[in-house]
Amino acid sequence: MSQEVTKVKDVLVLNERVFSICDAWPLKKNYTNFVAYMCYLTVHMVIMYMDLFDAFGNLEAVVDNVMDNTIATAVYFILFLLRFDKMIERAIVIVKQEIAEARFEDVEEMRLYFVYHKISDKFGRYAVAVTTTIAVLWYLTPMLQLLKPNSGEGNETNAYALPFRVHAFFDYQDDFRAFMFMFLYQFPLMFIALCHINAVSLLLSLVLHVCGKFSILSYRIKNIPIKSHVNLDNKIKELVIAHIKLILTANSINSALQFFLLIELIQTSIRMAVLIYMILLDSGDKLVSTFTYALYVSIVTSILYLYSYMGERLSYESSKVSEAYYDTDWHVLSVREQKLLLLVMSSGRQTLHITAGKFYTFSLNSFIDVMKTSFGYVSLLRALI
Repeated sequence: MSQEVTKVKDVLVLNERVFSICDAWPLKKNYTNFVAYMCYLTVHMVIMYMDLFDAFGNLEAVVDNVMDNTIATAVYFILFLLRFDKMIERAIVIVKQEIAEARFEDVEEMRLYFVYHKISDKFGRYAVAVTTTIAVLWYLTPMLQLLKPNSGEGNETNAYALPFRVHAFFDYQDDFRAFMFMFLYQFPLMFIALCHINAVSLLLSLVLHVCGKFSILSYRIKNIPIKSHVNLDNKIKELVIAHIKLILTANSINSALQFFLLIELIQTSIRMAVLIYMILLDSGDKLVSTFTYALYVSIVTSILYLYSYMGERLSYESSKVSEAYYDTDWHVLSVREQKLLLLVMSSGRQTLHITAGKFYTFSLNSFIDVMKTSFGYVSLLRALI
């Protein structure tokens, strides 16, 4: 095959560009923007949780705060992990090197890999573009509200509203200067949503790259040219080394990001429960607000499903490796060579998973369990409030 056909696009370039804005990309050694942005986020999280404390007793205010602070908290930790976790750095280096050196022995191997590669590429480009648009529109919404003409009623009051809820140490709702100060202060917060979806895209790219490599490995094992009298010992040794390397890469990715995935699991369940409760509470009364909450629930559910999909595909592709040895023409081999195949098949029977905190395994069945848990939280809210 020609080089143009086998050349693989580096899907991590987009992730690198986004995280390099705040110097969070682990392969860059500049810390200036990172320190500045993390100091800003630290201050913001303090006043954000102060506002959550102030909002207790007002369910709608609590929901608005939770929708913001859960993502901000997750991004706060993922930026630290990206910047300082050596396992993430090592996993990124390995994947980038494998992408740059990608070689396919035939068209089928290329097809197997690009099934996953195209998902990573399309999700990264579209998700970042859509999230950027939504974040900008969300930030500009208060200014667009100010441009709306007054209805002319004398009893109408137009209090200024910020894009994101925070505890303000002074009154800004009736003071335009104070409002503009707080509005400009919140400008860097738009980057939180972009960092969050970019972290999801990075995890997706890393995991699906490994899935594609597992798929190619299974294909090569099933098509070992046994009847051509190749040196079977060397061929199996080569495949076993490739398998071990893939297992180490997958485990490194999982170990490095399982704390982030644990935060995502907790905050996703809480957000989904609170939002579903608000839908039930506002149903039929506030159509626009109900539609907004429903859209938000669909986004949260989609991200959780994406994590479950990644875990399901990794488990499936890793389990196929052992089965691939059985699909070879082993019956034409000598007894010694059959024992060799049986040995590598038994030792390679390892199903890999994407886990959160070493106790929750992401899969499609687990996705259903999380949905049940979220609806359990809804029932609890309805009983307590």
